[in-house]
Amino acid sequence: MNTVDIIILFLLLLGTFSGYRKGLFIGLLSIVAFFIAILLGFKFMHWGAEILAQNVESFTFMLPFVAFIIIFFAVTITLRILAYVIKKAIDFTLLGSFDNLGGAVLGFFKWAFMISLLFWVGKSFEYEIPESRVADAVVYPWIAPIAPATVEALETYTPMIDHSINSIRKLVEIDTGAVVDR
Repeated sequence: MNTVDIIILFLLLLGTFSGYRKGLFIGLLSIVAFFIAILLGFKFMHWGAEILAQNVESFTFMLPFVAFIIIFFAVTITLRILAYVIKKAIDFTLLGSFDNLGGAVLGFFKWAFMISLLFWVGKSFEYEIPESRVADAVVYPWIAPIAPATVEALETYTPMIDHSINSIRKLVEIDTGAVVDR
């Protein structure tokens, strides 16, 4: 085991503890809220940008991004508040203990996915962990392929993911092209 593995294990332990504290219900609803917020953010991004454009005169190229972020956080916060209200009711029943245990398992897998996603995004932007750092790693080879495999599996069910990824790539290319041209 090396330094990369120790960092990954620490983050997984943190995710497991966080999941235990939140519980399975909050954890699942947080994931659902995340995807609903992304979908609604993309769906209403241009509408939000039009509203913002009426009040903002400069930096109009950023308005779709700002609109997306506002919509994303508004949806996420609203759904999480509702989830916490329901969670308090669950805690008063016998399901509260099972909810916490299930939350620990979900927290572990959620953080494993996020760590893998971080590695994958870093690799997409040509920032990889040097091979010498992961050559004798034990945990890294198990965690790194989780996000790419999950997204690949979901693409067959939801073509919107592929469309969204391509849209983001185009936006990144436009932004990086604008920076390079200056």
